[in-house]
Amino acid sequence: MDTAEPSLENSMDGDGALKTVGGNGLLKEVEALRRLHGDAICDAEKCREFNRRMSQLLMDLEDTEEFRLADRVMDALAVCSPKTGSHCDNSERMKGILERLAERVKERTEEMAGGGGP
Repeated sequence: MDTAEPSLENSMDGDGALKTVGGNGLLKEVEALRRLHGDAICDAEKCREFNRRMSQLLMDLEDTEEFRLADRVMDALAVCSPKTGSHCDNSERMKGILERLAERVKERTEEMAGGGGP
C-alpha cells in the first residue's frame, strides 16, 4: 500500500511549468512537508525522509526555474541536520521557514494564475 505524500511531479504540467490549477499541487507538497516535519521532530527516520523530500523539492524547483522558491528551500536545508536519538535542535526555526515558504508558494501561485512570469 502506497502512503506516500503527493510529490511536486503532480503539480507540473507537460512543459515542466508549475500548474496553477487552484494553485494546490506545490502548496499541497509544502503543507505535507510541514506536517511531516512536525512528526519528524523526535523521529530520526521521519527526519531523514523530510530531508530527502526537501532535497527533491529543491531539485524540482530548480528544474522548473522557480529560483526564488528554491532559495527558500535551500535555506531550510541549511538548518536541517537529521540526527539519530536526539530532538531536532532547529525545529522552531524550521517551522518558521516552512510557514514562510508556504506563504511564498501561495503568492507565486497567485502571480502565475494572474499571468505573471518568473
